[in-house]
Amino acid sequence: MNRLYIVVRLKISYFYRKRVIKMFSDNLSHAVLRLCTANNLTYEMASEYCELSSRYFGDIARGRTNISIVTLEKLCNGFSVTPDGLLLPEADSLQIPAAVREVYCFRESAGNFSYPVCPRCHITMEREYQNYCDRCGQRLDWCNYPYIQARVQKG
Repeated sequence: MNRLYIVVRLKISYFYRKRVIKMFSDNLSHAVLRLCTANNLTYEMASEYCELSSRYFGDIARGRTNISIVTLEKLCNGFSVTPDGLLLPEADSLQIPAAVREVYCFRESAGNFSYPVCPRCHITMEREYQNYCDRCGQRLDWCNYPYIQARVQKG
């Protein structure tokens, strides 16, 4: 029983980390594209400011690669922004309530468990009717929650 629990816990931990990395990669990609557009910069010009190759910069802008701390520092220096400005989504977009539209149901020997899914980061939340997602900070709208069709997940 303990062995099965550890294997399941490791799988959940792995997929959670993978989703979080994907979320930061997407935020970084959107921030880089937004900064290039706002400053009227091409990839080549922006890559020169950040002291990166244009090909690598293009991969970052398209969200095709993960970056190191050194590369994050180069991007911050090149665009004159903080790491929060690159990795975290714009604060205004988080304040607009997003409707919760998914619920995952898990069938286990102890019973059925349902968890709502954040519409922004697509990670299950531990409680229903909380005002904000505890992982990404998205403000949540629960008005249609009682009418949502649950998705049964195989565990």
